Amino acid sequence: MKLYVTDLYRVEIRYPLDEIQMDTLYYLYQPLIGSSALQLYMMLMMEGKRMRRFIAPCALSRLQSFLSMNMMDLEKALRSLEAIGLLKSYVKHENDITQYIYRVYAPLSLKAFFKNQILSSLLQLSLSQEDFQKTLQYFKISLENLEGYEEVTAKFQDVFTIQHPRTSTRLLKYQEDFVHQESQNISISYDRDLLYQSLADYQVNRSLLSQEDLAYAMELGYVYQVDALTLAGFIKDAMESQGLNRSCIKQAIQKYFDVQQSSKLEEVYHKQPIQYQTQDSNSSPLVLHMKYLDSLTPYELLKEKQGGKEPVYHDLMIVETLMVQLGLKPAVVNVLIEYVLGKNDNRLSKRYCEAIGASWARKKIITAMDAYRELMNPGNEEKEEDVQEDVKVQPVQETSSQELQDLLNQLKEGQL
Repeated sequence: MKLYVTDLYRVEIRYPLDEIQMDTLYYLYQPLIGSSALQLYMMLMMEGKRMRRFIAPCALSRLQSFLSMNMMDLEKALRSLEAIGLLKSYVKHENDITQYIYRVYAPLSLKAFFKNQILSSLLQLSLSQEDFQKTLQYFKISLENLEGYEEVTAKFQDVFTIQHPRTSTRLLKYQEDFVHQESQNISISYDRDLLYQSLADYQVNRSLLSQEDLAYAMELGYVYQVDALTLAGFIKDAMESQGLNRSCIKQAIQKYFDVQQSSKLEEVYHKQPIQYQTQDSNSSPLVLHMKYLDSLTPYELLKEKQGGKEPVYHDLMIVETLMVQLGLKPAVVNVLIEYVLGKNDNRLSKRYCEAIGASWARKKIITAMDAYRELMNPGNEEKEEDVQEDVKVQPVQETSSQELQDLLNQLKEGQL
């Protein structure tokens, strides 16, 4: 719904945020929704505290002034908060006046956030592998080894006694008398009817499937763009006597997704353009090898390196990224592939490839021979070794899929 500066709003909050929730917002939610949406969320929390004392609604121009946002950016930020589960919006039209109530929700707990396959997957895609691991470490609690210790914690009855007064005053209030912090998970659309019918057709014992297992499977289906009928087949194959094997179904869906995506790659199947091929008439082994790399697509080179077997999607996606985002020519990428495989124990490292590839792109290297000479340049050897050493310490980052990246972009743009 389109917003106008004259529209009125009120904010409702249930309880202030604690320190852990603040960390969760900045380290887990901000990479997904962006700083503008988080800034709006914090402003709404402050407005909610203020409006507990002063109930009068305000115009949306107030939020614009405080946040220095135009109306379009404000609307995108609101939709991002709604989509991620931090906000619910309600509207009422009366006497030519439009008024919104923004009900602000607390972020999910750490356990609930990482249990959600959509949020955890998007977070991993939006951060580098190094930053993702640092974020996980930040939230890990360092506990002392209690071996050799004896627990001496006092029990309730050791300290307190309950004395019942003769008046009708209650000792403790009932739980519902207190205000509770509320949070909500993100909402997704999935064809549940078709999924349930397909499970019945596959004769899957629904009594072994908990609601949490079904939600987990549908989240995976949504993230990896798996239709309900196909998802039912994966559930059937992952069923065990004790229920759904979550690790098994996730691996199967990811493998299926990789196969589906490999057919959408384009640049890896291109050869070096004729005008950029090696023109040297010399028949030296080096010139012949450069001509050989000119004649192969990066896909063919990777396939050859694997003994004729189909290259894995992870490697193909690294190559596709080098050619699309950095604009590297096929033969230049072939030189890079051979170099990185030789230096990195026959493993393509995304970070290593991109570090060298970005340098070549800036230097406008477009032929295989130029790429080879750049590698042989003594002035560049130390820089490449620094990158290589860094890569050995860091685990290889799994390549993000285009669908997941699009999903992340939509979330940041407030389109979900």
